[in-house]
Amino acid sequence: MAHASDIKDRVRDAYVNSLLALSVAAASHGVPEGTARRWKAEASSQGDDWDLARTAARRAKGPVGEFTVDFVEEFSLQVAATFELLKSQGESLSLEQRTKTLSSLTDMMSKVMKASGGNTNIARRTVAAEVIKKLAEFVSKRFPAFAPEFVEILQAFGPVIDREMSENG
Repeated sequence: MAHASDIKDRVRDAYVNSLLALSVAAASHGVPEGTARRWKAEASSQGDDWDLARTAARRAKGPVGEFTVDFVEEFSLQVAATFELLKSQGESLSLEQRTKTLSSLTDMMSKVMKASGGNTNIARRTVAAEVIKKLAEFVSKRFPAFAPEFVEILQAFGPVIDREMSENG
């Protein structure tokens, strides 16, 4: 059975950013584990290493060692949970409320990553996140009618930017 590309993007996001096991990420989106493993292998052969992206999302080497790794991982999980809450309650929150929350999360994530010790892959991804945040704010203010489509575009863009960052790293 063929799956839409947005389902693959959601499985990747759940594995990479929500730190779910691949089997859990697949099941949560109604995809067989074997299919998710195939997608992961295909993406890797095309330069989008899900494991590297996952590591970048959860690890940072800093002056406080393991505490930093644990803190960044826990913070990342909390950010992911907040994103899920925003998605599930999206209809009850205004576009301005969602944009402010996303902006705040991005700011906090940037600060956590900066304080975590400067892993260059994470630092580069943090810069990318800052640019995406600024673009999201711009779209929501200047072109609010396009905001829902923009969110969908950003979800699909995650693997692309990660592949680009990996290739140029």
